[in-house]
Amino acid sequence: MASITPPPLSLVTGANLKKLGGEEASETLVSEQLWQNQPAVILVLRRPGCLLCRAEAKSLYALKAELDELGVRLVCVVHEGLPAEIKAFWPEYWPGELYLDTDKKLYKALGNGKLRKGSLLWFLNPFSVIWQHAREAKEVHKIQDSNLKGDGLTMGGLLVLKQGDGGVAYAYAEERFGDHAGNEVILKICKEIAAR
Repeated sequence: MASITPPPLSLVTGANLKKLGGEEASETLVSEQLWQNQPAVILVLRRPGCLLCRAEAKSLYALKAELDELGVRLVCVVHEGLPAEIKAFWPEYWPGELYLDTDKKLYKALGNGKLRKGSLLWFLNPFSVIWQHAREAKEVHKIQDSNLKGDGLTMGGLLVLKQGDGGVAYAYAEERFGDHAGNEVILKICKEIAAR
C-alpha cells in the first residue's frame, strides 16, 4: 500500500471531468473546480464493476457525513464511462458526486505524469493480498456482485487536495488490485487541512 509523495498541483489541474450518475454525462468542469472553494477528497477508481473497487468506494463513502462536517468535498472519478457499469455502480456503491476523467489526467498524476498499469499475473499467486482483499470485500463490505467489464489494469488511488491553490495534501497510489488508503489516515489529513 503506497502513500506517495504528493504530485505537484500542475499534474492534477486541468483534467476535463464529465459529471456522471443519473441518466447521462451532463455537466463538464475542470478538476480544480472541485477544490476551488473547499478541500476535496478524490477517489481515483480503477474500475466501477470491480469487486475490490466497489468495496473501497463503499468504505470511503461511509466517511461522507464526517467530511461534510469538516467542509471537505468527497468525489469519485472513473476513467471509462460505460453506461451499464456506471448505472450498476451509482448510486448503490457510490451515491455521491461521480465524474469521468476523459483524459485520465488524475490517474497519470498518481504515476508522476504516466499511467500506471497492474498485472493479471498477481492473481496467479493464491497467497496474494489480492485474494485477502476479495474475501474482505465479500465478507466485511457485503459486495456480492461484480464483473470484469472495461479496463481493469489502469491503477487508481486517492488524492486529498487543499482548498484553492494550497496543493495536494496527500496522495495514495494503488500498488496491487484492492489496495487503498485507510479511512483513518484520510480523516486525519482532512482534519488537519480543514483546521487551517
